[in-house]
Amino acid sequence: YDISNTHVSELIAEIFRCSHLVLASPTYNGGLYPIMENLLNDMKALNVQKRTVAFLENGTWAPTSVKQMQAKIEELKDMEILGSPVTVKSALKKSQEENLDALCGEIVDSMR
Repeated sequence: YDISNTHVSELIAEIFRCSHLVLASPTYNGGLYPIMENLLNDMKALNVQKRTVAFLENGTWAPTSVKQMQAKIEELKDMEILGSPVTVKSALKKSQEENLDALCGEIVDSMR
């Protein structure tokens, strides 16, 4: 889902339906993209728990969104953080596709 174009109620409904989540966010003025921060706050308010979560981040100078998303997820009960986060600086480079493939493999393996 594109968090910029999907209402938070639809995202929350999917989060309750799914066992695994991949959260991806750009670093926005040193913080989280505001809509992602809102979603994470809603997840906490609605007591989301027992999910496996993987992270992707994007940032040009100092990507920090994974660190901030992870801190919010760690506040939730029984959340498992999966794999190594993938960091993209500005645009995905050919050499980073391997990191994405590895993360996808870890997600699939954790579902077995």
